Amino acid sequence: MSPPPPASVALSPLDERALTPVVTTEGGEEARLRRQAFIAVLVAAGCIGFSPIFVRLADTGPAAIGFWRMLFAIGPTALWAYAEWRSAKARHLAVASPNTRLRPFSRRQFAFGTLAGLFFAADLVFFHAAIANTSTANSVLLGNMAPVFVLLFAWACLGERPTLGLFIALILSMAGSAVIVLDSAGSTTGMNSLIGDVFAAGAAACYAAYMIVVRVMRRGGRQAAGNTSAALGGGMVALISTATGAVFCLAYALAAGEKIIPASLTGFLAVAGLGIVAHAFGQGLATFALGRLSAGTISVVLLLQIVIGISMAALMFGEVPSLTVLFGGGLIVAGVVAVRPR
Repeated sequence: MSPPPPASVALSPLDERALTPVVTTEGGEEARLRRQAFIAVLVAAGCIGFSPIFVRLADTGPAAIGFWRMLFAIGPTALWAYAEWRSAKARHLAVASPNTRLRPFSRRQFAFGTLAGLFFAADLVFFHAAIANTSTANSVLLGNMAPVFVLLFAWACLGERPTLGLFIALILSMAGSAVIVLDSAGSTTGMNSLIGDVFAAGAAACYAAYMIVVRVMRRGGRQAAGNTSAALGGGMVALISTATGAVFCLAYALAAGEKIIPASLTGFLAVAGLGIVAHAFGQGLATFALGRLSAGTISVVLLLQIVIGISMAALMFGEVPSLTVLFGGGLIVAGVVAVRPR
């Protein structure tokens, strides 16, 4: 390809200003933001991977664990949301009239945030109950089927037709789930482990719904119903969903008669670690990335938490997964890899 002509003869200053920055600067900036989002998801997977360990060390009920987790995360997410709000307000005042009022979120955005908090609370209750009734390996492997559910919900709710790769992924993932569940049913733990596996699969479905709702909030723009809305910052999304999720978890824990207050220092530190490490940093970074990457992409990258969770369980609790569980987990991972973005 021949080199470009000199600037003095190629375009006028006006033409250069109209063409050059739009092509290079915007494309480079978008690529940089996507790289940042991808790195954020990698770190998020590492943080969330410690969730099963913290849950095992906690000494309260399943829903109560979720309540403490989100309660400890409210502080960091509130600081993040406040920093976002100050930045957005400064930009708004720079281009708008000082008398114009800028709201932190609309009623519709708050409703979506509340729905996201409900789905995440249900995910935590199911997942914590699964860990209490089945092995860490089973709960982590089955609980991370969310990418398949994400694509199913996208088809049902957003009208995105599934591809051949999706059908292949579903067959592989469902086969892997059947292998793990049948292994649990035939083990010495009996029905309790089978129920725990069902809880883990329910947690995956709830987390997928949570990711779809958060993606809608972070993306903004035209939605499936034809309405338009502005994108909401990651900090505000995390704050609304975390605060409402804490309320839902506490209400469920009280209604179920669960033990609310941790009985030991270890249990208290465990729920604090869940809130700060797994939720504020882990889920917070994933929420941030949902503004730049698709829910399917993020759910695939978050599968790294399987390796971290099972490895830590083997080191700390001696829970070395059986070959059957590893084979079933391999089928699930293969199914998820089959639907990864090309």
